[in-house]
Amino acid sequence: MNKSVNTTSAQRGVALVTALLFLLVVTVIAVTAANNSNLGLKMSASMQDAYRSFHAAEAGIFAALGLAGGAQDPFQRQDVVAEPFQGITTHPLRNLAVDPDDQASAPIDVDVFLISIQRPCPRPPTASGGSSVGVFDCDYYRIQSEHEESGRARTRVELGVVKTVIGST
Repeated sequence: MNKSVNTTSAQRGVALVTALLFLLVVTVIAVTAANNSNLGLKMSASMQDAYRSFHAAEAGIFAALGLAGGAQDPFQRQDVVAEPFQGITTHPLRNLAVDPDDQASAPIDVDVFLISIQRPCPRPPTASGGSSVGVFDCDYYRIQSEHEESGRARTRVELGVVKTVIGST
């Protein structure tokens, strides 16, 4: 009789140790899953900040392109146009401004650089025959747009622009 009591208490001890080991394994798995989930949230937030910054910088590029041919055309053979939106009553990037009352507070810096003037124009790959030498010249520009949210994301987008000039100017 004494022998069966010892076996039962020994089995209870083994069952307790097994249950504790199982609990430890489950706890480690749960902590790892929680850390991975938290890391995934941080990564998605960082990607969202990066995408938002890229889209804001890209909006600066398109806003500068939208000025072409108008009264505030930044493509007028100036070496650097540091503030292409200066003098515009309704700022094209006003919806991105930090302060809605101050339209120029958008954290986007757009500059237009003149690269070269009166150079041969690029010809499309499908073009054949004919010549535009002396008739068409092109000015080459680079638009640089930079968006920065301090501590979150910073993006710089650059775009080359070719402006066709008919005749000499």
